[in-house]
Amino acid sequence: MREKDWEPLKSEWKASLEAIWRAVPKAYRNERSMKRTLQCHLFGQLKAMGFQVVADYYPPRIADHPVDLLALNDAEEIVYAVCFDSLVSLYAVKGLSSFDARHKVIFTTGPLEKKVEESRFFLKPGIDHVHLKPFG
Repeated sequence: MREKDWEPLKSEWKASLEAIWRAVPKAYRNERSMKRTLQCHLFGQLKAMGFQVVADYYPPRIADHPVDLLALNDAEEIVYAVCFDSLVSLYAVKGLSSFDARHKVIFTTGPLEKKVEESRFFLKPGIDHVHLKPFG
């Protein structure tokens, strides 16, 4: 398993996730189905990179919202922690802030970019945000 440079990897994931989103027929693109489809796709990519991947992890003392994906190295350290949400939510930030990981990211899927930008005030240092815009 090889950890990649973070900034290019985020861009690679963004492009890949947006392509997967566009490939889903319009009739099947509801919010819940798309979130799960994107989560499954990234799960596969992380597995292909050689990581042990854990889905829907609830950190200790956090019962509000799971962290969608954790990628663990051979020493069982968290290398990547990922959440998918329509906006940057306090729940996702709290979950990601509750443990150490080298790289933490929230992928947002909300159609109203202004609302997504306004929700960024919840972000804390060490948590990155990538907004997915598959249709423009």
